[in-house]
Amino acid sequence: MKVITWAPGSDKEHDDLFDSLREIQYNDRSHRLWNNYSKNSFEYAGIVANTIYFDDNGVPELCSTISSRECWPDTAYRILNRAWKSNNKKTFLREISDCMGQSVHSQIDWLRQNTDCKLYFISRQTDNWDSWVIDNFKRQFNLMFKTDSYKYLTCPNAWDDTCWQTIIYNGNEEVLAEWERK
Repeated sequence: MKVITWAPGSDKEHDDLFDSLREIQYNDRSHRLWNNYSKNSFEYAGIVANTIYFDDNGVPELCSTISSRECWPDTAYRILNRAWKSNNKKTFLREISDCMGQSVHSQIDWLRQNTDCKLYFISRQTDNWDSWVIDNFKRQFNLMFKTDSYKYLTCPNAWDDTCWQTIIYNGNEEVLAEWERK
């Protein structure tokens, strides 16, 4: 197992691999969010870092990004953004897979070393996912997250209901007061 997180443009070999895996995901029209993986979508996602988790055989299993957007506080970063499994695509999990937990650790380390991050978060459009994820990240990976009752603006289209999402977060809670929420 190996996880690498890097800034786009700083590692051509991994940039090329990531982009080829992104293109495969984009072309899989069976995924309900397939359009999120278009080249255009990635260009506007505010990506500051990419992550690839490689299994024990060196096969990429999970890809994701770290993002920063103007509609979030400037010290808040979304981790596991645009995440997809390029391999080992189990659909029903009783617990969070190792690739997710190790990718989160890698992304948190990268943020600590390369940014002024005060709060990192994970968001989803769906409801009722947060408690399960918080409990499993804590139990399996010693990763601590919190949530609250708000939905936060996660993309610049405030009129689009899909842009208001539940988040789990870790960091300085004062940062949340700077964020548009409802």
